Amino acid sequence: MNPSSNARSQSSRYNPTSPTVSPEWPVEIDLHLHTTASDGTLTPNQLIEQISKTSLRIIAITDHDATIGSDQAIQAASTHKNLTVIPGIELGTATDDSELHMLGYFIDTSDMKLQSRLKQFRSERIQSARATVDRLNSINRPVSWRRVVELAGGSIGRPHIARAMIEAGHVKTIAEAFERFIGEKGIARVPRPKLHPIDALEIIHSAGGVAAIAHPRTVNHLSNIIKKLVKAGLAGIEVYAEKYQSDRLNGYLDMATKYNLVPCGGTDYHALGTKNESLPGTNGPPSDTALKLLTRAIDIHGSNVGNIPVGIG
Repeated sequence: MNPSSNARSQSSRYNPTSPTVSPEWPVEIDLHLHTTASDGTLTPNQLIEQISKTSLRIIAITDHDATIGSDQAIQAASTHKNLTVIPGIELGTATDDSELHMLGYFIDTSDMKLQSRLKQFRSERIQSARATVDRLNSINRPVSWRRVVELAGGSIGRPHIARAMIEAGHVKTIAEAFERFIGEKGIARVPRPKLHPIDALEIIHSAGGVAAIAHPRTVNHLSNIIKKLVKAGLAGIEVYAEKYQSDRLNGYLDMATKYNLVPCGGTDYHALGTKNESLPGTNGPPSDTALKLLTRAIDIHGSNVGNIPVGIG
């Protein structure tokens, strides 16, 4: 995948163009959901309330660089006896020529070492966002930092900058903002320091969790990266996610089989209201996926798995 196609893949995460193709099985699991603890627009309580009306029975809250959304969602789900929440995380990483997002599952959210690193990442995220806003102002696409903060209502991410750009009339969609200005190759992008994927794996493992690659279509030289990550303990890769056509989905499924990875998935739901956004309950992996990931966690950590919610298995 060349840089321009990678940029298109990044932007299309926020504005997919093809309709959702429902899996062959009843969708009961979504392992990729966001709240206002990062760049989603629903609070954990609001998200749980929405999900409680769907077919989902096991979910993972995977906010960027934050676990408070997981903690609050677990509490909110306690009144819904048929819903189990896996505490998760999403970490941004990078190699020399590609971004890669890593999902962590079954993590111990009280782990002090983990929380110290996440606090550092959130600080770097704010610095990057502020610098991006400054760069937009310097190229005559001004947006108000104050408005970005208001839109975020908490942890600040690039989608909040994109929404401010829409309000200011600079772009029409979030996808356009990423494609032209704030995506990986955007002219106003000021990247923050990124982890190497191996370091992200170590952080997730140190908190008792297991890791999976998120939205692999945004990753350059995927096969080469996977070979290295498998040796470091990678457990899964998203296959049943986004709006993959059958050939792409089958390609990732073949890759999961080749490297003995658990085929994962979910909607990557942010409640942004973008065109064709996948809603919770419309896409996700087979019903035994959470148990397979838990088995991998036990293989790695034994009895020291970070957090095993009641209802898995």
